[in-house]
Amino acid sequence: MSNLRDIKRRIKSVRNTSQITKAMQMVASAKMRRAQELALRGRVYVSAIASVFRHLKESLNDVNVELMKTNPHGKTLCIVISTDRGLCGALNSNLLKELLTACPADADYITIGSKLNTQLARCGRQLKASFSLGDSFDEASLKPIMDFIRKGFVSGEYNSVSAIYQKFINVMVQRPQISRLLPINPDELLSMAAAIENEDELNGDQPINYLLEPGPVALLNSLLPLYFTNMLTQMVLEGKASEQSARMVAMKSATENAKTLIGELTLEYNKARQTQITNELLEITTAMKAME
Repeated sequence: MSNLRDIKRRIKSVRNTSQITKAMQMVASAKMRRAQELALRGRVYVSAIASVFRHLKESLNDVNVELMKTNPHGKTLCIVISTDRGLCGALNSNLLKELLTACPADADYITIGSKLNTQLARCGRQLKASFSLGDSFDEASLKPIMDFIRKGFVSGEYNSVSAIYQKFINVMVQRPQISRLLPINPDELLSMAAAIENEDELNGDQPINYLLEPGPVALLNSLLPLYFTNMLTQMVLEGKASEQSARMVAMKSATENAKTLIGELTLEYNKARQTQITNELLEITTAMKAME
C-alpha cells in the first residue's frame, strides 16, 4: 500500500508541475509575440537610420562626435545582455560560453539582466555595474545604462565598448553575437549603408534624395548619438525576444515531459495495483482452502 501511495503522490506532484509549466508556456508565448514584433520593427528602424548615412558619406570624416574618438590608453568595456530570470533553457549558458571565448579577461563588464552575475565573478571577470530591465522598458529605463557607457567612453576610461547578446533568429534558434558599439566606425557605417543600397537595387526600389537642413555635418553630429542609442536598444530587444522564445520552448518541452512521466507512473501504478489485487485473491483462495 505504501508503494501505491508513493506512486499516487508522485503522479499528483508531476501533474501539478505540468499545470505550472503549461501556464508559463502560455505566458511566455504571449510575451514572445510582443517581443518578436518589437525586435523586428526595431531592425527596420535601425536600417532606416543607416540608410541615411549613404547620403552623408562624403561628410563622415568631417564630423566631430565624441563617440567616434579613439583613446589608445583606455580599457575595454563589455556589455552582457542576459536575462533576469531562468527557465529559458541553455540561453544564458550558451551566451557565457561565447563571452569567455570572445571577450578579453581583463575587460570591465556591465550586465543588463543579472542571471550571469555570479558566473562572471566565478570566472574572474570584473563586474562594474548591473542593470535590470523588465519585460517592458522605455527610454527612461535605458538612460542610466546609456549615461554609464557614454561617461566611461568620453572620459577616456574605455577605448572600446562591445555588447554580447542573443540575436533572435526564430522561435527555435537564438545565436550569441558580439558587436562593437564604440567608437563608431565610419567604415562600418558606410558598409552598412552600401549593403542597404544593394538590397534596394535588388528589390527595384528607387533611391530617395534627401534635402538636408541645416547641413550634412550638423545632421551627423545629431544622428550618430541617436544611432548608438538605437543600436543598444535593438540589442536589448533581440535579447528579450530570444529570452521569451527560449522560455516558451523550454516550458513546452517540460510540459510534454511531464505528460510522458505521468503516463509512465500511471502504468506503474496500474501494474502495482494489479499485483496487489492478485495477491489479495491468492490470500483469500488460500484461506478458503485451509478452512475446508
